[in-house]
Amino acid sequence: MMGAWSRALTCLTLLLATPALTTDITDLPFIKTCVTEHNQHRANVQPAASNMRYMTWDEGLAVTARAWARKCLFIHNTHLKEGGRVHPVFSSVGENLWAGTHFSVQGAIKSWADEVKDYSYSTMTCKQVCGHYTQVVWANTYKVGCAVQYCPNGVEQTPFYPRQAFIFVCNYGTAGNVFNQKPYRTGPECRDCTGELCENRLCRNTDRDALRNYNWTPDWDPALSECGSLCKAVLITRPVSLLVIFISVYCIQRRYPDLFAYT
Repeated sequence: MMGAWSRALTCLTLLLATPALTTDITDLPFIKTCVTEHNQHRANVQPAASNMRYMTWDEGLAVTARAWARKCLFIHNTHLKEGGRVHPVFSSVGENLWAGTHFSVQGAIKSWADEVKDYSYSTMTCKQVCGHYTQVVWANTYKVGCAVQYCPNGVEQTPFYPRQAFIFVCNYGTAGNVFNQKPYRTGPECRDCTGELCENRLCRNTDRDALRNYNWTPDWDPALSECGSLCKAVLITRPVSLLVIFISVYCIQRRYPDLFAYT
């Protein structure tokens, strides 16, 4: 009997310990990878850039990315041009989207950066799709916030819908891809970043790079009107946790019938 209870308890414990398929936007390794991957591609542009800013994480942009990713819809955020609805501070916000059945931050961002093969810096022409690349390396963009969402019923507007998939969204401040402008200026590294620190060919500024907190959520976030992924996780794990506690107490009482606790 005790062996059966032990196996049941082990299974339930493993269930509770199973990690979520969607990484939270506050997860430090996730944040670091998103920022590092962007900055590596920015530092290694060809021809070299003279005014490429270092990019840092922005909580507000990540909140917007998460809210849009929750829709599991592979089209650009329809609120990007609506002032104040995608960020509490930035008046212009850029966006890159990726979707696939297998996800890694590195792979998704690399797919955007690889569009450079179709882009001509000198003529500002593109053979196919280049807008993701130019946003990644847009010199005046200095903040990024990303989110990934697991979509068990698929990502709409993708060739593999309705297969289960992931959607990865990154938002940028300020927005890049300004009409008839090149993504950056060419020349010796950091030459055009007067008075700023040059680090790994990128321009750093203490005030600009500072992390900021926003008590803000976009009013169109699906989580405001329905139970989001965190809510569902709580609803699932709470009764399971209570069951684990009940089983544990039952087993202890069976094994030690004379055991009491006092407070």
